[in-house]
Amino acid sequence: MNGGMGSSRDPSSTSVPVAPWWNRVRYWAYAPVYDWLAWPMERGRQRAIEGLGPSADERILLLGCGTGLDLAYLPTEAQIAALDAVPAMIRRTKARARSLGVTVDAHVGDARALPFDDDSFDVVLLHLFLSVVGTPEPVLAETARVLAPGGRVSIYDKFVPEGERPSFWRRAFNPAARILFSDFTRRLEPMLEGTNFEVVAHRDAGLGGLYTATILRLKGEKT
Repeated sequence: MNGGMGSSRDPSSTSVPVAPWWNRVRYWAYAPVYDWLAWPMERGRQRAIEGLGPSADERILLLGCGTGLDLAYLPTEAQIAALDAVPAMIRRTKARARSLGVTVDAHVGDARALPFDDDSFDVVLLHLFLSVVGTPEPVLAETARVLAPGGRVSIYDKFVPEGERPSFWRRAFNPAARILFSDFTRRLEPMLEGTNFEVVAHRDAGLGGLYTATILRLKGEKT
């Protein structure tokens, strides 16, 4: 799984991306128990959204929405769209929206080719997604395209801290984790290289700093 380009190279850069079809299969299987599996990350999810501070008059997009767990922490009056590649996840997102009294335009789709016009959203949530999707760079490119001027992106995930080597436990667990769940050795900074995004906030979000919350804006815009 790792290439032979020198010991200092990021291990995640030589990993073969997980195929989109396998992502769909594994998360179809997890859909009935996803809420239980994601429970340890819920406090961090809540902190990420509280730090973002979305307002009721904003247009919000949930990419890789899963079962719609973000909805509990968003303004109920906001205009919300959601997208996931797995129909079973979308069905659960719609059911959660009904139970919360939230209106959500939820669709099955590909985050690498979004079915939305340019500048369509004020807020995009990429929560527990960039470490799952096989190739995150096209997702970020599409996110930038649909983000309106002055908009912001929330990323809540488990990245290796900048300047640090993945821990022994991350490296040991990752071969199985990549197949079963997601990649534990990815770094956010290389994903952002070549994009028009800049980090405007970054902080620990739970589980001893394993998860972080990051806010992005397009370069050159005021914070």
